[in-house]
Amino acid sequence: MRLPAICGLGVIAGIVACGSGGRATATSTGAGAGGSATGASTSTASGSTGAGGAASTTTSGSTTTSGSTTTSGTGGAASAPCKRGIASNTAPGAAFFPAVTWWYDWALQSSGADVGLQFVPMVWGSGSLGKAIPAGSKFLLGFNEPNFQAQSNLTPQQAAADWPMVEAEASATGAAIVSPAMNFCGPASQCNGTDPYQYLKDFFAACPGCKVDYVAAHWYNCDLPSLQGYLEGNSTLEGFVQFGKPIWLTEFSCPGSATEAEQEAYMKVAVPYLEGSPHVFRYAWFSAAPIPNAQLVNGDGTPTALGQVYIGLPRSCP
Repeated sequence: MRLPAICGLGVIAGIVACGSGGRATATSTGAGAGGSATGASTSTASGSTGAGGAASTTTSGSTTTSGSTTTSGTGGAASAPCKRGIASNTAPGAAFFPAVTWWYDWALQSSGADVGLQFVPMVWGSGSLGKAIPAGSKFLLGFNEPNFQAQSNLTPQQAAADWPMVEAEASATGAAIVSPAMNFCGPASQCNGTDPYQYLKDFFAACPGCKVDYVAAHWYNCDLPSLQGYLEGNSTLEGFVQFGKPIWLTEFSCPGSATEAEQEAYMKVAVPYLEGSPHVFRYAWFSAAPIPNAQLVNGDGTPTALGQVYIGLPRSCP
């Protein structure tokens, strides 16, 4: 059963950020919050949800290595991959395809029928370990916001210790593996570290030789420069490009306070950037109850008005 997700807000070096999460089992609940790279800002956190399913499409290419970890599998692509996806508790229907080529809902098994979109399973947290992923899966998403105690709640060292079981789940189908999905967290008392970049550094240091093909990130802000800085780095943000791996932006939208018009305006500048960025392998707009004005999918799987906008934006793949 899928419960409505709730999103928290925080301030990061003058930037409003928000995290959302999911649940992998009926007994686990999630929450997300913004935070501070310095630990100086505050935020509130509350719950959110998800589920999972099967993948059907293929990719090709290779990834790079960074730090003490090794990578392998189907990393970056020589030709432009189809990047556009949806993070949603409600399965998107056939009208989204082929503009949207993949989706996920925060767990291992899909909640919807196969309508052409690739489903990507997620190992939400430690409760999902040791379980099979759907036959044919080409990718496996890692832990959901483990630096949030209200999300999958794992220290970098705990995540590293569990990673061999993530690899074992992926190996059954030869799936490429996406790192823990990170966001700024706050207040510090509710976090296993507030800084997503430092968390991944510590994870990689504790996990030499682990298989990590992509890096995942979440971002909730409503302007293009902060999104670019978050992924690529700027004077205040380190950027995820430092890890030398293709990026999956697996949750993004304006925060919950934004109107539908503001969500649409942001979408229209963010999506072209993500389509054109050589650093971004895939991205997924956040479409769930905690941010009602960002939802793309109606209860019956058809597109909302904002969903029609998302479908209609140009894409870089064939």
